[in-house]
Amino acid sequence: MATLTAQNTTLAPTAHKAEIGNVARPVLSALLPLAGFGAANFMAESLGVMPLFFSPAGLPGWVGAGIHLVALAMAGLGIGIAYGQGLRGRKALPWGVALIIGMIAFPFFAAPLDSLQLALVMTGVTMLGLATSIRVARVSRLGGWLMIPMLGWIGFGAVLGLAISAAWAPPFALVTAQNPAPAAI
Repeated sequence: MATLTAQNTTLAPTAHKAEIGNVARPVLSALLPLAGFGAANFMAESLGVMPLFFSPAGLPGWVGAGIHLVALAMAGLGIGIAYGQGLRGRKALPWGVALIIGMIAFPFFAAPLDSLQLALVMTGVTMLGLATSIRVARVSRLGGWLMIPMLGWIGFGAVLGLAISAAWAPPFALVTAQNPAPAAI
């Protein structure tokens, strides 16, 4: 005689659940620099200081602000991805924090600077961005690629500022400063 036996089996899902930390870390690392910029803007506006954004080719200022904020978020995302990769990524974090602080503070301190000072400060921020990007790219290839728009934007601003300073500042372009004196009346 044959006997039937019932078996109870539990099927485990084959798909992996996405942990909230794996999703939250990149989102927070992209949004945290924007929140820092918002807080700096709030404090500066209460003191009567408005940010000044670089907008080339006669574009409105809000276009430059939008590009600056997108570059800020992408740099934060690249730094956050590198930070999640372990000890080597954590060593890049101080460089990333310094870069983010520099990118947040720059528009607020740009207004009183002349063209040469502005270009030199922008060149310093570009060099800091390049050093940070190299450290991030050594840890995470994707993080390094995400830093490229930031490097392009602030690098373009630095090069353009240096070109303008070299063309019209008296110590560099003596030809433009050698106009004849106006005739006395």
